[in-house]
Amino acid sequence: MDKSDQTIDVVKPIRDDLMSGAAELALRAITIFQAELTGPAADSPARLKQRLTDTARALIDAQPAMAPVFHLCNTVLQAVKQSDSVDAIRQDCQVALDKFEKTLCDSAAVIAEEVFDLIPPGELIFAYSFSSTVVSALLHARAKGRYFRVACTEARPSMEGRKFASVLASGGIEVIHTFDNAMGLVLPNCSTAFMGCDCVGSPGVVNKVGSWVLAVACRELGIPLYALSGTEKIVNDDRLFEFEKHERPSDEVWDFTTKGIRVLNHQFDLVPFNLLSGLVTERGILKEPDIEQYVSKLEVHEALRLQPATF
Repeated sequence: MDKSDQTIDVVKPIRDDLMSGAAELALRAITIFQAELTGPAADSPARLKQRLTDTARALIDAQPAMAPVFHLCNTVLQAVKQSDSVDAIRQDCQVALDKFEKTLCDSAAVIAEEVFDLIPPGELIFAYSFSSTVVSALLHARAKGRYFRVACTEARPSMEGRKFASVLASGGIEVIHTFDNAMGLVLPNCSTAFMGCDCVGSPGVVNKVGSWVLAVACRELGIPLYALSGTEKIVNDDRLFEFEKHERPSDEVWDFTTKGIRVLNHQFDLVPFNLLSGLVTERGILKEPDIEQYVSKLEVHEALRLQPATF
């Protein structure tokens, strides 16, 4: 097995995971980097750095819409850039991984506090797809004594809405669950809507396909819609649209088709900021003009920079 095949095997669980949110995937990717620090490539600084670079590229390619995965990879490569020994690489990488994990967890806790005041007591709220940040916020509100019910849908084709509903129900929240096309039946009864997001840029937020439909429906019904996200999901515009280049296998939607049918399986779409009431982050509720200050500070490692398009 050559090096590229080994790297593909390492990240395959991340590539195949259609149920977890962006923050969850980033936490799993941390363990992959930790394993590489003691793997067979750890016999020389050059080989270990190359292995970390190959792993970073493979992880980003596996989940191109997941900004925390990209930022984790970028953080790792930046951290070991000047490291000149295997021990230094291990130490610098582990420090970066620990800091990144703490940032993810701390962000979720602060966002949960922000969301508490956005949940009207006794009301039915809507939430879409699966987001660990949304789950954390809703369970936190329930633990603080706020009573509310949640409506959600399946989020086809991966059906991660079922996972979302089950986790909330196990935490003592009453859930109304239905299929995606029935969103219009339950949404008019909701007072507020929440969704997670996988990537944020100046044009808007990227989330599970169906989010744009939810956003348009909320606008028409006058229902506030908030996207929940740590600032670690903010990227530049070029990176934001990477998700458009990747299409999942058609058999995830329909495993038997007749000749002449092309099954489209794009898993993400873009929700512009004018369809959102706000982006709830650990820095407060952000609007479109606030995003640029974060984008302008991004420093991307040379190994992860996107190549300019050629014509």
